Amino acid sequence: MCFRVLHCSCFTRITFTPEHYLKHFLIILFVFLSANLFGQIEILPGTLDYGTTTPETQWVIDVHITNKGPKKDFLLRHTFSHEYEVLFTSKSILPDSSIVMRVKFSPRMKESYREKIELYFASMSEPIILPVNANVDYLNPDDHIPCPNFSRLAADCCKDNFFMVEVVDAATGEPIDRSEVKISERNISRMKLQTMNDGKVSHSIPIGYYGIEATHPDYFSSGLMSYINHRNAYFKIELERKNVELPPMIESTVDTMQVEVVGEIQLMPDEDFRPNNVVYLLDISSSMLQGDKLELMKSSLIQMSKALRKQDKITLISYAADAKIILETTTGDQQAVIRSIVEGMHADGSTSGASGFSKSYEVLKREFLDEGNNQLIVITDGIFQPEDQKRINKLVRKSVKKNFTTSIVGIQCAFFAKSKLTEVSTLGKGSFLLIEQKEDLNVLIEELKRRSAN
Repeated sequence: MCFRVLHCSCFTRITFTPEHYLKHFLIILFVFLSANLFGQIEILPGTLDYGTTTPETQWVIDVHITNKGPKKDFLLRHTFSHEYEVLFTSKSILPDSSIVMRVKFSPRMKESYREKIELYFASMSEPIILPVNANVDYLNPDDHIPCPNFSRLAADCCKDNFFMVEVVDAATGEPIDRSEVKISERNISRMKLQTMNDGKVSHSIPIGYYGIEATHPDYFSSGLMSYINHRNAYFKIELERKNVELPPMIESTVDTMQVEVVGEIQLMPDEDFRPNNVVYLLDISSSMLQGDKLELMKSSLIQMSKALRKQDKITLISYAADAKIILETTTGDQQAVIRSIVEGMHADGSTSGASGFSKSYEVLKREFLDEGNNQLIVITDGIFQPEDQKRINKLVRKSVKKNFTTSIVGIQCAFFAKSKLTEVSTLGKGSFLLIEQKEDLNVLIEELKRRSAN
């Protein structure tokens, strides 16, 4: 096949070969796959369901839009009609970050609404559909009031809603009294409540999206994140009881080599493993409340502590909005102390890791072992804030020159987070490890053995 084109007052013959067609096909295919591969947008709630409207209807709803892809994304446009007022915290969404779309519904007529709002993102070839359902029997009396801006919390724009939290023993189902229930909104603590003898506590709060965490001295803490409104106002949280006593220490012979065994955990023989000076930098941001992330981190740390020896030293530093030493440098024979601190951890706040890295390396330098393993192990469920990443990379590179190793442990993290966290561990000459389930709790022990082996 050929075409004639006008060039310099004469005709030039251009021939398109099969290679040309293949090249153009691959370019088109790459563009298509890129748009769909990287477009990993999650919307919560996935439906705007107003039900049958009443004076108690939640007219203003915050929709959380999360970018789980590896590239920055943009909300290009939407198809909300004039009966909605829509505000955004931003229309660009960084990787592993979220924006909020605040929607105020002000229907003009009493009728049934069954709409499909289209949200167009730069990374996608097709829009995301956001269904809207409503049976309007009662009109919004505040339809003349502008949609509240983001300088105010839900308390400033929405009516209070009554809710109940029930806390029970995960094994027996029995109620747990005197449990503390903490409610937070956008990483800001809103209230702390305590359950009664029946394991329940009730209160009123403005309609909104909250973190709900239950804690008790005898149990591992647990929590969730959810909307609280008049259709979603009951939450049951199950807590797992802590083991009151540590397993006894016994001696055993394995392959003619003497090792000490704590439960099923083997301590590291002195002749085969160097002393450890390890700082654990622990992500306790509010995202760790999702699922069993926080409990997996706690359980893996407790499991690791059983393998420590007297000559091993560990320090625990937590980070969310800021970094804090929660366990000063402690020898490995202080298992009860270590366990007590770990069990008392709770999640709250945004993720900001740079200060945590800086503080961790300061501790490693202070406690440095000339003939030992000096290591930072970071445990997190996601990537670091973009403004922190460059500083973290610089700190990690400098730490290698000081003979520190930096390893990263990902707790149920997304695919893109895994690749980013692997980059940090590579810079730190360390390992990237994963904890996805209870079967993975020994990864911290295996990492210590790998790094301290003679």
